[in-house]
Amino acid sequence: MVAGSTKSTDFGGSTHVVPGMSEAQAARARRLDAPTVVVVLLVIPALLLHFSEPEGVLGVVSRVLNWSIYGWFLFEFFYMLWLAPDNREYFRHNKLDLTVLVLTVPLLPGVLQALWVLRLLRLIDMLPAVLGRFVNITLLPYAIVLAFIGVFGGGLAFARFEDVSILDGIYWANTTINTVGYGDISAQTPQGKVLSMFVQWTGNVILAMLIGGVAAFAQQLLLGKEVEELEEDIEAVEEDVEDVEEDVESLLQNVKGLSATDRLVLQELSNIKTRLDEIHPRDPLSQTERTP
Repeated sequence: MVAGSTKSTDFGGSTHVVPGMSEAQAARARRLDAPTVVVVLLVIPALLLHFSEPEGVLGVVSRVLNWSIYGWFLFEFFYMLWLAPDNREYFRHNKLDLTVLVLTVPLLPGVLQALWVLRLLRLIDMLPAVLGRFVNITLLPYAIVLAFIGVFGGGLAFARFEDVSILDGIYWANTTINTVGYGDISAQTPQGKVLSMFVQWTGNVILAMLIGGVAAFAQQLLLGKEVEELEEDIEAVEEDVEDVEEDVESLLQNVKGLSATDRLVLQELSNIKTRLDEIHPRDPLSQTERTP
């Protein structure tokens, strides 16, 4: 735990900033965002390279890349643990980082190396850092990332378990998550069958999120203009109501010298004003400002 300014603040939009950090600590934490995004994106070619079982120079590159990615994750974790003002708060906000760190050690043997695809989960963690400066993070981007992780990561793991090509593995994961299930490629090993059950269940969740995200985006895209026009109409009506209230107030203040009929009309207007106040209560401050 690093010492810093006693003034704490809550910084949003940064993956590494946790509640309770001082301004100096938050500034240091933000410096990790950009390199971590690069490392997380390198996970994709690193997995493709590793599961294609390269030899010679490419094999060396694969091992170096694998260890470098894990080394950065390890450095990132311990640096943030040192930087965070409250270690329990840091653990509470970074369960995913710790899970990836524990389950994706480069020393995993044989078939367990399929767990390295879990590093793709960090794409979810880094999504605000990648898109947060450009768009509002809604359900749709998360659903797209989860779909990619399911198809790409599940396909790589299936290829490792069933000893098939990466293309066949990704094809299997895509048909499984989309509940098509042609059956031309199916699990034969115990590990593949367990993976199949997991992908089948998570695929339903991913599809539901994806459909919901697309529907919400389409609704916002198609109805956004109508909602804006409706809000403008509401504002115009509110302005008209305020004008009517002001006219009624002006008439009531000049009641002297009016006939009995005019007084009756003003009484009715006063009742209307009362009902308008009930429907559209005014700010007491603004009312005081208008009173002569």
